[in-house]
Amino acid sequence: MRHNKWTSAAVILAASLAISACGSNAGAKETTAAENVQTQAAETESSAAAGTEAADTEQADAEGTHEVVDHAGNHVQVPNEIQIHRVVIDQIPILSTYMAYFEGSAPNIVGYCGSFKDTISETVLKNIAPELMESSETVYAQSDLNIEEIMRLQPDVILYNANNKEHAKVLESSGIPAVAFATVGSDSPADPLERYKQWLSLLEDVFGEDGKMDAFFEKGDAIVADVEGRIAKIPEDERPTAMILYKVNDGVPQVAGKGIFGDYWLQHLGVKNVAEEAQGFAQVSFEQIYDWNPEVMFVNGPGLFKVTETDILENKIEGVDLSTIQAVKDGRVYDTTLGMWNWFTPNPDAPLVLAWLACNTYPEQFVDYPLEDTIRDYYKECYGYEVTDEELEEMIHLR
Repeated sequence: MRHNKWTSAAVILAASLAISACGSNAGAKETTAAENVQTQAAETESSAAAGTEAADTEQADAEGTHEVVDHAGNHVQVPNEIQIHRVVIDQIPILSTYMAYFEGSAPNIVGYCGSFKDTISETVLKNIAPELMESSETVYAQSDLNIEEIMRLQPDVILYNANNKEHAKVLESSGIPAVAFATVGSDSPADPLERYKQWLSLLEDVFGEDGKMDAFFEKGDAIVADVEGRIAKIPEDERPTAMILYKVNDGVPQVAGKGIFGDYWLQHLGVKNVAEEAQGFAQVSFEQIYDWNPEVMFVNGPGLFKVTETDILENKIEGVDLSTIQAVKDGRVYDTTLGMWNWFTPNPDAPLVLAWLACNTYPEQFVDYPLEDTIRDYYKECYGYEVTDEELEEMIHLR
């Protein structure tokens, strides 16, 4: 009996201890749960604070600036969010390059060199980016800066010609960030196949989008490599001499001498520039051209200078007889064409320009080159634009 009593007592004690232990564990769980709620709340508050801080930082970045080193070596602080603001382009002919950067549109341009509007009106650029025709003019002519009009437009950044020191001083005094783009006469060579890429790369810096144009460059480089590969196979004795006539001013011709865009085009074609003894945009006599007697002549007709192949071939330049020149005798005089810009100056069509020049310079060797398909594909892929048959004919007018 006694044994049974102790057993009962032990059972009761064990039960009491178990109940006590259970109560203690429950309390511990309740405490842990409360702590977890507090921790989660703290973490949520911390995350919210971090998100707010990140948003504030992003907003601060959007309202801040970044440094751009332009082609004149200037260190310029430009706004981080130019995309939603205003751009003015003074003198430098990069409207087509700017459009290529934005893959077929030209946003945010509120003003540019007024004389360029006439050029645009004769090109396909007016159809690709018609908004350019609505922009204000910022200069009366290509060389006369209208700083009052520029400031009235309240731009966030101005893109200008690095070679124009006078404009640079005026623009700097305005207090508006101004970025210089190289043209002719800058430290780097005036090779149009390189210059258009330099312009686009500088736009990447201005808009803070490093590497944006890599695929565009690769496509153009592939076209250039194909054309130059074909030229490399042409024997030297099958390569004509050539010359580029830019304009005739008061009876004085101006030709592409050494070191300017036209000279580099002829170098890429692998032909001898008969005017290479001259420098830059050289004024020469017609007697000198007779002596040079080029076999192929390219004329910088469309756009700013109104001398055409018809003027040359039909001897319409007053006081001059060009009929004795070999290029004229053979009918090998070609207008520089207008794609989205005058094709002899730097522009994003540069790889197509080389192909067009090669097809005219070496018609037999390039008889199978798919120039029309290359142009259509380039415009569609790079600019999102379907070239019409009429536009294509205006561009290439091969004979």
